[in-house]
Amino acid sequence: MKRIFIAALLWFSAYNSIAQNKQADSLKSVLAKTTDPAKQFDLIVKIGEDNFNSGVGNIDSSVCRQLFEIARKLNNDSLLAISYNWIGDYFEYTSGDYITALEYFFKGIPLAEKVKDKRRMSSIYFDISIAYFRLQNPEESLKYNLKGGENLPEQSSSMYDFMIRQYQNNMAGCYVLLHQPDSALHYAQALNETNHRLKSLLYDAIVQVDFAKVYEALGEKEIAEVYYKKGNTLSDSVRFYAIKLVAKIYYTNFLLANNKTTEAREQARQLLQLGNQINNNDMKKAGAGFLSRVYDNLHQTDSAYYYSRMESSIKDSIFSQNNINKIQALAFKEQLRTIEETSRQAAETEQRKENIQYALIALGILSFIILFLLLSRSFITNTRLIEFFGVIALLIVFEFLNLLLHPFLEKVTHHSPSLMLLTLVFIAALLVPLHHKMEKLITQKLVEKNKQIRLAEARKTIEKLGTDPTNDSNK
Repeated sequence: MKRIFIAALLWFSAYNSIAQNKQADSLKSVLAKTTDPAKQFDLIVKIGEDNFNSGVGNIDSSVCRQLFEIARKLNNDSLLAISYNWIGDYFEYTSGDYITALEYFFKGIPLAEKVKDKRRMSSIYFDISIAYFRLQNPEESLKYNLKGGENLPEQSSSMYDFMIRQYQNNMAGCYVLLHQPDSALHYAQALNETNHRLKSLLYDAIVQVDFAKVYEALGEKEIAEVYYKKGNTLSDSVRFYAIKLVAKIYYTNFLLANNKTTEAREQARQLLQLGNQINNNDMKKAGAGFLSRVYDNLHQTDSAYYYSRMESSIKDSIFSQNNINKIQALAFKEQLRTIEETSRQAAETEQRKENIQYALIALGILSFIILFLLLSRSFITNTRLIEFFGVIALLIVFEFLNLLLHPFLEKVTHHSPSLMLLTLVFIAALLVPLHHKMEKLITQKLVEKNKQIRLAEARKTIEKLGTDPTNDSNK
């Protein structure tokens, strides 16, 4: 039965790989005929995402370089954010260099935020989460994964399912490390349901490993072993290095914990061999560490010591104090950038409120002047009242101008009280005479016009009285 299952699995994997290769070849054919750099960029990303989804390929440094060159050439922040994400993924998934990966991820975040690309922001945060997970820091891993979850694209987006799987997988892994298997099981089941719709061979392998980790944490060893074997077999059938690393690390740990030394040695050798083949420090460290434990269990001291020294040497290159300081500096810079960004957004919000207030004040002044002019022409108004409202209108206008000029004066005078006072006095010396001149001109015209209106009304009254047959003078 087991042989039938493995054969069917390998057949399905081969069939799926052929279909994916055909699609990839089709996209590459289109890419070869495309001359527009922006379209080239989109096609390269599409090919890479299809390879990731199917597990038929890994991230190549030449592809990352090509994406970065196009983004720089077009000077496009959105494309730069994507290229930084891909470069980080190369160092994270292919090289196992998590410190360098974090550098590029943190470079990409502000660019993705600038163009408000939620899909890219969530992707980078999820990849940062994985880096911290591999660096054995589940608390930071969970923190950044939650940030990614907060920035998921809308559910109507075609990229939502592609991104939600990463979120669910990371949550399951974090909760396993944090010894919360029930929470981890919830996310593993959610990931399984999501992948049923998408049918990704890569995520089939990831789901099996997630279930295996959860059931091992729950003490269900028999069930965990079934899932580990399925996950390991599936990971061998795909060519994506990252899932091979995860599946073999957890499966080998399980085998050693259950005294299955021979099987553990075979998995450890495969890890070390693959790590040497692609120069991946994480794989080499894991393989050497497992072989050290295996030979220690077999009481082969010389071999155990040899692989122990190898593991220590690789571990020192990954977890050196210099690298730890570098990671802390990167995280601190990102915290400062987040604080600055929050302050900038708050300032912009406040500025928008002020602009709205200025607009409303200007509208109010304009409305007041128009209403005043209309009323002064349409109704007979007391002369003193006209003069009073004329003064009020002019005062409001000039005070509004003073309000608008104040921020500019603060900037020019560098907030110097004495310079600001002198400047304001100078402005007042220019404005006050003009204010009086305009006030006199306007009020005189309005009063004169009002008098003319009164005289016109008086003439109409006299004429009416003169022609009225009931008037005593006409009898």
